[in-house]
Amino acid sequence: LTRYRFHLDAEHLASSDTRFVWDADFGGDFDLVDYGKGRITALANYEAILGSQFRNFDPNQGNYTLDVSASFRFGANEVFGVLHHISRHLSDRAKAFPVDWNMAGVRVMRHTTRGRLEMTMEGRALGVLKRSYVDYTAEIGGGLDVSLEVNPHARIIGHGDAYGMLVQQGSPRKAQNGGRVEGGLRLLGTHGAIDLYLGYERRVDAYPLDTVPQTWFVAGFRVLSR
Repeated sequence: LTRYRFHLDAEHLASSDTRFVWDADFGGDFDLVDYGKGRITALANYEAILGSQFRNFDPNQGNYTLDVSASFRFGANEVFGVLHHISRHLSDRAKAFPVDWNMAGVRVMRHTTRGRLEMTMEGRALGVLKRSYVDYTAEIGGGLDVSLEVNPHARIIGHGDAYGMLVQQGSPRKAQNGGRVEGGLRLLGTHGAIDLYLGYERRVDAYPLDTVPQTWFVAGFRVLSR
């Protein structure tokens, strides 16, 4: 176990839809083994979305993400072969059928440092192997993380991610596009860090049973391991 990273996020969603008021998720990823030229990594994450339909804090869905990958490094670049699973569930609401999909594909990552500035760029292409309820056939996307050191205890951070979900032939809708941007401040401690951030998100099929996107501004905090 040569590397691990865990996080706990909580954020308020500025949405006119009462199903989307709070978003909280926690999880982590770690390297099972590092073989020099690459590594085998496992990831698990749980997300809870809360609204205000029935009470002030009303959990209405829970989403699970599981991911296993193996990589090959060359220079500052790293290429991953990925197996990816997402399953979506309703909380305090009836649903007798699954909403989930399994994907396989490639992710490419590059990390660079220029003085006090660190950047991580990522691109990904995943095809759907098996799906239930959804009409997705593939995901294509990419992201950028930047971090600028202010002093040994603080960094200015930024994150952006955009993706497209391709859909099966004959679906009544076209490919769906989503993304997220956020910026804020990272406060560094001895064994952990806290991010304070603002952002904006467009989420494809934000509610498991609705095939419509949702958009919202976010304000939140994130606790990270170091």
